[in-house]
Amino acid sequence: MLLISDGRPGHYRQSEGVVAALARRGPVDVDRVELATTLPIPKGLIPKLARLLPPAWLVRFVHGRDPAGFVRPDIIVSSGGSTVGANVAFSRLLGVPNVFSGSTRGFPPAAFSLVLTPYLSAATAPNIVAGPKPTPFDPDRVPPPRRLATGEDLRGARVSLLVGGPTPYADFEAGDWARLASLVAGLVAEWGCRATVVTSPRTPDEAYAEILPVAEASGGAVSVIDYRTAGPGSIEAAFDCDLVLITSDSMSMMTEAAVSRRPAIALAPAKVGPNKDDEAVAGLAAARWLAVLPLAATGPATLADSALALEPIAHNHLDRLAGLVTASIEGNPLPGLS
Repeated sequence: MLLISDGRPGHYRQSEGVVAALARRGPVDVDRVELATTLPIPKGLIPKLARLLPPAWLVRFVHGRDPAGFVRPDIIVSSGGSTVGANVAFSRLLGVPNVFSGSTRGFPPAAFSLVLTPYLSAATAPNIVAGPKPTPFDPDRVPPPRRLATGEDLRGARVSLLVGGPTPYADFEAGDWARLASLVAGLVAEWGCRATVVTSPRTPDEAYAEILPVAEASGGAVSVIDYRTAGPGSIEAAFDCDLVLITSDSMSMMTEAAVSRRPAIALAPAKVGPNKDDEAVAGLAAARWLAVLPLAATGPATLADSALALEPIAHNHLDRLAGLVTASIEGNPLPGLS
């Protein structure tokens, strides 16, 4: 497999999701290409240029790669606008199927074997399939959660909170971080929960200032996996819980929570704005894999009610993804969201 990366975790992790899916069916040998440009052009112009240039020119003169130097893979996979042209170019030059996750940036659907999109409105051709954004997270690697049949089942439950940071469309401020810390404290005090808080590269000092004192005062009931010391790769352990909470700024975290096979609830700050991923979030909510609640109006009882209304995904999302990719290679009809 040839994996083309633009170096952005939000993109290459989607490609790694395809790798993880196929790896459930057998060994996968990955040749990873970190894509760069040899010309001083904005990334937004690369897809337009890619549609105009012959594939060999694009690969050689824009990305500085010699097509003849590549061993022919069985499949090509990438995500991100700056990789879409190279994805199509390598597919044509090497004569192999290609999978792309994201917007095709003006390329016709016929340029791809399979396009994965989180937006139902974008699934306008048989080979463009809507569903959760690919992620390498494998829910089989964490134990199953406690079954929440009534609100009382939340008492003593293990709760994980994945914390991101402020963005223009989810503008977490000091008051929001205080409310988030208060919610964690309430889950411990009122419901006897044990909580694990996992921070991220974008978690600001204001969030730590509210959360760390709660953990210190909890007598061990609240633990913090601090990204500043734990580093990347620490998030998967957080899914060993009965209920997962996520700040609503991260589509990646919301997706992984939604496919984790446990109730997943995103918490939104007081200031929110429109976001291109709103449709994707709505799709997860419509499937009842995820709920989105306003942080200011959410307490332990609200969380219990929302968790009971969800129907966590029953299958392993990687198996569905492997089926899609395999069908696209073999030329079989592709199933939709399920």
